[in-house]
Amino acid sequence: MANLFTAQNILFIPVFLIIISVLVAAHEYGHYLFAKIFKMGVEEFSIGMFGKKPLWTYGRKDYTIPLLPGQVPNIALPEHVGAAGEVVALEGKPNKSEVVETPEGTILKESTFFTVRPWPVGGFVRIKGMIPEEDGSETKIAGGFYSKPPWQRLIVLLAGPVFSVIAGVILIFIVFAFAGEPKADLRPILGGVMGGSPAEKAGLRQGDRIVSIAGDPVNTFFDVITHVRNSPNKQIPVVYVRGDKQLTTTVVPVPDTSETDVLNSEMLPSGKKAIQAKIGTGVGTKYVPIPLGKAAITAIQAPGKAIVMIGGLLAKPAELKDNVGGPISMLKETRSAVDQGLPDVLGLAAMLSISVGILNLLPIPPLDGGQIVIAFAEMFRRGRRLSMKVQNMAVMAGMCLVCLLIIFVFTIDLQRIGKSDIPQFSERNHGKAPAEAPSKP
Repeated sequence: MANLFTAQNILFIPVFLIIISVLVAAHEYGHYLFAKIFKMGVEEFSIGMFGKKPLWTYGRKDYTIPLLPGQVPNIALPEHVGAAGEVVALEGKPNKSEVVETPEGTILKESTFFTVRPWPVGGFVRIKGMIPEEDGSETKIAGGFYSKPPWQRLIVLLAGPVFSVIAGVILIFIVFAFAGEPKADLRPILGGVMGGSPAEKAGLRQGDRIVSIAGDPVNTFFDVITHVRNSPNKQIPVVYVRGDKQLTTTVVPVPDTSETDVLNSEMLPSGKKAIQAKIGTGVGTKYVPIPLGKAAITAIQAPGKAIVMIGGLLAKPAELKDNVGGPISMLKETRSAVDQGLPDVLGLAAMLSISVGILNLLPIPPLDGGQIVIAFAEMFRRGRRLSMKVQNMAVMAGMCLVCLLIIFVFTIDLQRIGKSDIPQFSERNHGKAPAEAPSKP
């Protein structure tokens, strides 16, 4: 991991944070938009998580919601509401729920604050009254989440994942429409070199053109693979060209820890799997112009292919460790995408956004999908809330599963530090089916 954070590579970290922030903003905007449509009060729209005080409050938007008979402006919550029942504003001034009488009835004037919080990975939209209470008083908050019918709550919850998917589809369309369709560059030019890999240790860099391996001339990237994959732990002399200079080095391929796809001459999976040696380099990408119609169709098909890919991974738990990753893997992928160029950065962002949208629909509280299941149950109960006991049990079970998942991906990341093998999701295929994605030798 040390190689990941050298002065030469540190510039990709702002790109990573921008990608995450944009994807979070798209997801949370879905929740925000439909909350406003259904007249829910939104207290805060935040990019970033945690910390009592935001780093930056960059906007404030006033809104009104009706105050119906039997409803209250708010319920005092720790750290959010003052003694008089007013929300403590993020700028240090009280954001009071101002009661106003109008010819159409009583309304509340309130404000949404748009903020950036200290932890840049993540975000949230805080809607009034989203915390269930033992006495059910959350249903009486004017503009509160639980004061609305279950079908409206369901749509608000669903909107976040849907907007994540839409954002990914738009990004894929932009890549295909303006850059073209990504294809494997069959020339023997390194498209990327992983930090800590045998290739990096040998001094190879992205853009190097391989001339010969072990004395044999190299004409295609497939020639590189065929020499490398059958030579585990052997010293292989390599002649390559960088700029106008011809250089030599020696590389020692490292065998995979498990079977991976065997590629054919077109850099596509042949249908066979085997334990192969690799040096941690990637095939280059070239973009071939395509009609706008095909670009649109490909982008629209991307979520379906992502569902098939994720479903395939979940169906084979034993292979998850070779195909998923956490923050460290994402940082490595961002570094590689930045090296490749803007289309690859947008493609990576697109597939992350689609994946986040789909995974958020898993029926596990506190993910959106878990809350959607609760809203569905309450629809069938004709709006009657589930008991606090049932809700607490569901949330606790979901939190345990989420914590186990976090531990799992962090463990995988730590095991990958210093290794040349990487998860297959890293291939930025911009909407292609997983089986079409080229691998790395």
